Amino acid sequence: MGPDKLIIRSEKARLTDILSLLLLRRPFTSYPFVEAGDQTVADLGSTPGGWFLGLTLLIQKFLCAIYWPSWCIGVAVEFLLNFVALNSGILGIIWNIFRCKLVIPWDREAPEFRSIIGLIDGRTELKPQPPPASSRGDHHERRRLQVVGISGNRGVEECAGLESGERGNATTTTTTVPLVQQRYSLHEVTVMAAKIAYENAAYIENVVNNVWKFHFVGFYSCWNKFMWKDGAYTTQAFVMTDSSSDARVVVVSFRGTELFNTRDWSTDVDLSWLGLGAMGCVHVGFLKALGLQEEDDVDPARAFPRDLPNNDAAAAAVGNNERPVAYYKLREVLREQLKKHPRARVVVTGHSLGGALAAIFPALLAFHGEDDVLRRLLAVHTYGQPRVGDAAFAAFCRGRDPLRVVYRYDLIPRVPWDLPPLARFRHGGACVYFDGWYRGRELPAGADVPNRNYVDPGYLLPMYGEAAADLVRGAVLWVWEGRDYREGAASLLFRAAGLVVPGVASHSPRDCVNAVRLGPVARKEA
Repeated sequence: MGPDKLIIRSEKARLTDILSLLLLRRPFTSYPFVEAGDQTVADLGSTPGGWFLGLTLLIQKFLCAIYWPSWCIGVAVEFLLNFVALNSGILGIIWNIFRCKLVIPWDREAPEFRSIIGLIDGRTELKPQPPPASSRGDHHERRRLQVVGISGNRGVEECAGLESGERGNATTTTTTVPLVQQRYSLHEVTVMAAKIAYENAAYIENVVNNVWKFHFVGFYSCWNKFMWKDGAYTTQAFVMTDSSSDARVVVVSFRGTELFNTRDWSTDVDLSWLGLGAMGCVHVGFLKALGLQEEDDVDPARAFPRDLPNNDAAAAAVGNNERPVAYYKLREVLREQLKKHPRARVVVTGHSLGGALAAIFPALLAFHGEDDVLRRLLAVHTYGQPRVGDAAFAAFCRGRDPLRVVYRYDLIPRVPWDLPPLARFRHGGACVYFDGWYRGRELPAGADVPNRNYVDPGYLLPMYGEAAADLVRGAVLWVWEGRDYREGAASLLFRAAGLVVPGVASHSPRDCVNAVRLGPVARKEA
């Protein structure tokens, strides 16, 4: 197979180019904003761009145009909501003014400062794993979404064949733990880790160490050499273990798409991909976030080398911890933690963009032959994950592919488009799809969620109807489920955004947390 890549430079596309894509049948690879490899040109031939490419470019142009206004609005909204929250509401603000104890959240890196995600859902406590269902119940018909139980801050118990997402026959191993400690399902830990990954380092460290009683290893803000003119710190992740000594689990959690960062949203819908040999074709934006070095389709080892070249300035910076590159830095941390904890297993998780990075990270480990780490990979759990590669990538990941959780008409798992031959992206692995009442069903292998590309007009009315139902349900769910499910004004306002753009509000980590905690999962359909 020859060189294979498709790089779409949306910033170079003109309005006339977009109109041409929509109205004419000019070969797609002939446009000046398109860079295609030899194999791609041969495969696509005279294939026109089509309406979906024109629509994608329009979306990206719009998102680029509103980047700074959106960023400014985000800063203002987060400041205002933190100001109200830290002073215990409007009455608290008035009272604190009289007491001269008004709290002003100037420091965005303070442990009490929350992102918009944390303001929408402020829950930090882990919910203990429920006791085993009685044999008289419907346990064999409806199962909770859980794969592995974590006991307190020590130990892992692998549950064989009981839970959704369990692939193959597992053997059960148990550990002795103090009775006073709680047991948590692995999905409870991963969904909460994916949620708090949106927060700053001090906030995450406080939750991991003082609320969960686990061990915080580190927070890593990593360098993307392709962002802006000279690069930027655009990829964040944190690592924790269930214990500071003799840990059984090492968790890597990637930060997802930030609500007010329209560049993140533009990356999610981008149609660019790069061929990496046996690894298949992978989304270029996500590869860049992890540490892609060159957009080289001829030599995958040059595009994403096993180790950063010694003469690369970025490599020297990584050594000095000045500009860590996500894949290389996290691989280094994992090696250290697995050496320190001989019985530990690795879990990778993330929500949204973080889910995409979580899905690609183990594939890169396999691509580079990191068998010592891969042998200890326990699970990859993603929530609201966009598509990350083609069918070849899905086949390459088989056995290491993520268990995906998708809520309702969430927009992000339906992008980038799966519309061959131009848009080759498709999901792989197992998926659990939850409806508005948090009832889950395991989808058959190769199946996708309803309205798979988000552009079917037949789903327009159902999506708006479900958005309205979600808003009402969010306001009253706490009545029968308890105070943990009470939603504040920020959450309900975000749900109301679904009445404007359906599917956006369904992307909140809150619904993923609710689904994991409340959702029975029906057996896989035939």
